[in-house]
Amino acid sequence: MSRDELSGAQLEELAALDRILAREPVGEQHLELAALVDSVRAGAPRMDPAFAQRLDARLAGLRSAQRGYARLRAARPRVRRLAFASGGLVAAAVAFTIVISSGVLGGGAPRPVSPLERQLRPLPALATPRTSGPASATNHAGAAVGGAPATPAPSSATAGFGALAPGRLVHRGSALTLATAPATMQSVANQIVTATEHAAGVVQSSNVNVAGSASFASFSLQVPSGHLAPLIATLSTLASVRSLNQGTQDITDGYDQERARLADNVAAHAALLKKLATAPTLALQASIQQQLNRLEARIAAEHREIDRLLTAGRTATLQVTVVAGPRAKSAVAGPFSGAFNKALHALEAILAIALVVFAILLPFALTALALWWGAASVRQRARERAIRTA
Repeated sequence: MSRDELSGAQLEELAALDRILAREPVGEQHLELAALVDSVRAGAPRMDPAFAQRLDARLAGLRSAQRGYARLRAARPRVRRLAFASGGLVAAAVAFTIVISSGVLGGGAPRPVSPLERQLRPLPALATPRTSGPASATNHAGAAVGGAPATPAPSSATAGFGALAPGRLVHRGSALTLATAPATMQSVANQIVTATEHAAGVVQSSNVNVAGSASFASFSLQVPSGHLAPLIATLSTLASVRSLNQGTQDITDGYDQERARLADNVAAHAALLKKLATAPTLALQASIQQQLNRLEARIAAEHREIDRLLTAGRTATLQVTVVAGPRAKSAVAGPFSGAFNKALHALEAILAIALVVFAILLPFALTALALWWGAASVRQRARERAIRTA
């Protein structure tokens, strides 16, 4: 039976019984009920004191366990935040390593560019102000005195050659003549090819003829402009230097003129495209399309010329001639210098391999470090909770 089914008098008696059990005063009409409750309490059995102590201890343990569980639930968000932070750190490390690895291994593949986009692409400009001046040329030649070849110092010969006006597009060309004994002609020729490859250059043509006193070798080399002076210095250590001719040709004006013509043609191309979109007749559209075709052909030709000029400004040519003759320096310097260069290149290769290995192992090391740190933090928090609970 529920309380809703009781009458008012019954509900009043229940309320009085609740007050009597709570040892609260009641009215005179409920004194008999209070006496009945007191008599029942007086006859109730007494609890053993030892059992009461055990029960209190068990209740205290339950309350302590409830407090520890509440602290554990409060610490869970911090553990989750730690896990999220560790995961974010690992993800950032992996992304950074991918970027490094991509740079080391050659970078990502560029997006394919259509021929028309290539024709209309922005052109590189010479950023720094350029000074006026005609094309310059220098000549360093060693004159033979008494049949002994002169040996000019390569460092002094190439120092003035590199001092060019900033912001100019300059093509560099040099001619180097060396003299060596016929027995070492082939060895010198091989070292010239090796030094060119180490300087990121290309041997365009070569001719080696070992025939006693008539031995002869010639090379046509092409190297990046910044590597020309070091290459000449390296080649000058292989044999006696008979002559060194260096020249520069300023092609900045031609480059600027081609850029200006290309800019005009690109603007004309854009204007014709607008006219083609609004041409009212098919005949006019066909005429405009023919003009566009001719203009695109000129734009392509101008791009090729600009590329040729840029290539000429960024690369240098070196003509090397080796003739038979006595060496004017000690035979010890050449082998020592060659061995030093080989050791230096071997060291560069080892460093490059070490960098690649480091980039591959870095994500795994960072992941292991993050997991170890997270596990150590969780264990530390568990120990602190156990200490507080005890």
